[in-house]
Amino acid sequence: MKKIQTAVIGCGGWGPNLLNVFFSNTETKLKWMCDLSAPRLEFLKQTFHDVQATTDHLDVLNDPKVDLVAIATPVDSHYPLAKAALEAGKHVLVEKPMTASVAHAEELIELAAKKGLLLATDHVLCYTNEAQYFHNLLKSGELGELLYWDSVRLNLGAVRNDYNVLWDLAVHDVSLFYHVTGRMPTEVLAVGASHLPGFPESMAQLHMFFADGFVAQTHVSWLSPVKMRHGALVGTKKSAYYNDQEASEKLRIYDRCVTCGSDGKPSYHLGDVLSPFIPPGDALRNEVKQLVEGIRTGKPPIADGYAGLQIVKILAAAERSLRSGSQRVKV
Repeated sequence: MKKIQTAVIGCGGWGPNLLNVFFSNTETKLKWMCDLSAPRLEFLKQTFHDVQATTDHLDVLNDPKVDLVAIATPVDSHYPLAKAALEAGKHVLVEKPMTASVAHAEELIELAAKKGLLLATDHVLCYTNEAQYFHNLLKSGELGELLYWDSVRLNLGAVRNDYNVLWDLAVHDVSLFYHVTGRMPTEVLAVGASHLPGFPESMAQLHMFFADGFVAQTHVSWLSPVKMRHGALVGTKKSAYYNDQEASEKLRIYDRCVTCGSDGKPSYHLGDVLSPFIPPGDALRNEVKQLVEGIRTGKPPIADGYAGLQIVKILAAAERSLRSGSQRVKV
C-alpha cells in the first residue's frame, strides 16, 4: 500500500518529534521539513539526509505528492498555515491549541469538510494507552456518578511572551479531560497572575462548571521549582488518579469514597487500590496510526478538528474571564 507522504512545518520545539515519527513509521514517508531557520534545517539534515528542506512553506504546499502537512509553529500562525494547506488539498495535523480563536477553528473545520480532507489537532496525551484505559473506565460506570476533576501541571519554564500559561499548559489537561469524559462546560472562571514584567500570565487556575453540578479545575504555572503533572477524577463509588511523571503505573484506581448514612453522618469506605496493567506504548505513534487510517478510510482520529474546536472554545472563554476580572463567563 502506498505510503502517506508527509511534511512538517516548524522544526523547533515539538517539530523534531514529528519528524522522527514520520521518518521511522512504516506507513509514512517524510518528504519535507520546513523552518524559518536555515541553520536549524542544516543541523537536522545530518539526521534526515534524504528529506527535502526549505525555509518557504509554499515549496511544501506546491508539491502535489505531499498528502499530510503537520504544523508545529507558534499559535498565531496555525490558522493561516492550516488554511493554506487545506486549500492546497493537503490533510492537516495542527499542534495544540488548534487556533487562537473560535472563529478561525470553525472556519478550518468547514474548509476541511468542503474539501473532503482530514483535519486533526495534536492532542498527543489523548493517544496514550493510559488515556484510552481511563476513557473506557468511565464508560464502564465503575467510578459511579462523577463528582469533580482536579489536575495540576507545574514546571519551571519555558516562559512565553506570545500567549499565557493557560494556552500553553492548561491545553494539555483540558484536552485530556475532554477526551476522557466527553464533557463540555457551560461556564468557566479563570484566575491568573503575571509575575514577569511585559509577559502574560505565568500562573493560572481554570475552573469549569457543568449543568449537572459537576466541576473541573486545573492549576498551571511556568514558575514552579517542582515539576508536577497529575490529576484525579472523583466519583461516588471510586476515583481514578493519574501521574504522568511515573515511569509505570501512571494510573491508579481507588476503591474509596464518602457517603452519607441514614443518620446524615459521613461514612467512609476504604477499599483496595488497583494499579491496572496497561501495555506500554508510544502516544505519538498511536496518533500517526490513526491519522493514516483516517486519510485512507475517512475515519476521524480521536483528536479531530471538532475536538480541537472544543478546547479552543474553553480556552477562549478562560481568556475572556481573565480579562473581565475573573468573572464566570459562558463557553
